[in-house]
Amino acid sequence: MSNYLKALRELIGHRKVIHPGARVIIENAKGEILFVRRTDSGQWGLPAGGLEEEEDITACIRREVLEETGLKLLEIELIGISSHPSQESVEYPNGDRVQYFTAEFYCAQWHGEPRPDDTETREVRFMNVDAVQDLPAQEFATFESLLFFRATGRVRVR
Repeated sequence: MSNYLKALRELIGHRKVIHPGARVIIENAKGEILFVRRTDSGQWGLPAGGLEEEEDITACIRREVLEETGLKLLEIELIGISSHPSQESVEYPNGDRVQYFTAEFYCAQWHGEPRPDDTETREVRFMNVDAVQDLPAQEFATFESLLFFRATGRVRVR
């Protein structure tokens, strides 16, 4: 958790906060998708995270991916924006509630070898795209944004 968000939590406790963030689909040459297993919930998901003070949204996703997976993203493309409360609201195991305003990205070019950070991620692995069926709804919807983007060339907003 960033120092900024820690300071907010001291003021508001577990109350829901609206927080900008980013999520990315990273695809390798075999068409496999990079998934991370989170340490807090044990669930598989996409690399993602929250914007920090004095950071823009592309720097946010690049930092989060580097922290969580060890990969340095090269080319990234905005494919969607998601802010719907029913999909972007999360309650963490500690009781903190967040509604994310999420920029969704796609990346097929990076440097490095995937590895977990053992703080936020305990496993990082490229898997068959069929594994998206097991993702939380908001992360599954990112794949719908990618399909929309590929079909129309436009960013999907929801």
